[in-house]
Amino acid sequence: MEKPVLTKKERLIDLFTKIGLSSAIVIILFLLATFLYFPKLSYKMYRNNASFSGLTGYDAALNTGDLLITQKEEFDDLQGKLIVFDLKGYGDYDGRKAYRALSYVTPIDGESYYIVGSTFSGYSFPWRITEDMYLGTVKERIPGIGAITGFLGSQESIFFYVSAFVSIGGIVILVKSNKISKTRKKENQKNPSDK
Repeated sequence: MEKPVLTKKERLIDLFTKIGLSSAIVIILFLLATFLYFPKLSYKMYRNNASFSGLTGYDAALNTGDLLITQKEEFDDLQGKLIVFDLKGYGDYDGRKAYRALSYVTPIDGESYYIVGSTFSGYSFPWRITEDMYLGTVKERIPGIGAITGFLGSQESIFFYVSAFVSIGGIVILVKSNKISKTRKKENQKNPSDK
């Protein structure tokens, strides 16, 4: 059975449909990736909202698999709130974390900072969280999703991306080679004298 021949108008419509659909998919993936993995850009694009997952330290009120939705707030108004910060200068403890801002300290001779600790605990960490470390205040948490987005944003996920790319490439090659062999087989059946 032969494929119907498309008119020029139908081919143009088909081409624009494919381009439009491909563009829509790329735009959606870009917006999703921006929200999940690029918080600085996300705060600008999504009305002061960003998300964080795969942190190196979590407050007792949170779970390691949570996706945290955050908003930027005034730094001097964070006391008692769960905040996400990028700890720097503490060696092995460095990394992105989410803990409760316990007390605000304003030294006379230096930069203001917060002392943080875990909810339901009287213990506070010996870290000074300054304004340049502050990334956002937790407004919502989505349980479970953070495990997936945290993995996909990690260095360990490179193996996943490479194997997915190789698998999809292999499938495309198999499908194309199967179509080519079927076309040749049909041509040979139509013209047996050409052998």
